[in-house]
Amino acid sequence: MIADGIDIDIFSLLKIKLFLVKAIGFTDTSMVPSPSGNAFHVRFAAVDNIPDLAIPIVNALSGVLDAQHPYDLPSSAMGGIYADDDNPWRLLVGTIFVDVLLATFCSVENLLSLPDSTVKGMLESLMIIIYKHDLDSRPLKQYQNYLRRAIRCTLDLLLEATSYELRRLALSVVQACTKRWTTLMGNIL
Repeated sequence: MIADGIDIDIFSLLKIKLFLVKAIGFTDTSMVPSPSGNAFHVRFAAVDNIPDLAIPIVNALSGVLDAQHPYDLPSSAMGGIYADDDNPWRLLVGTIFVDVLLATFCSVENLLSLPDSTVKGMLESLMIIIYKHDLDSRPLKQYQNYLRRAIRCTLDLLLEATSYELRRLALSVVQACTKRWTTLMGNIL
């Protein structure tokens, strides 16, 4: 793909993703070849706490997820059950990082231990995923359960003693998700 005169290939995006998940503090990070051997995907486990040095990285994810540039993303770049599918899907360039935000949201032990601005940025990123990224596409279909878990974590934020602004944003995220992904959400309680 060419964006603003810069050629972006899938391997470069995957290398950036690998460095990103390592910087955020995910465990068991590696670049894994697809079964066909024609592609790679980034594997990572969980993150309990985000190091202070990685806070600006998490804050910047919303800008990447919100990027409007279309990109032909093969399912194999996201791993999972479609790791052998090299057919490209026309999605947004930030799609390759959707799983990073969802996994961060679902695995951080205590979201409220992060600065309010970071939690706010994560909620805004979740809103961007809900509205701009096609979770019915083959590369992202496997992350529908992660979205459900992230919404469950967002509901938990509503019960915490936190700022009015964060509770209001969390409620907006839950409402947006139930409107946009009605069939996906079902009963999240």
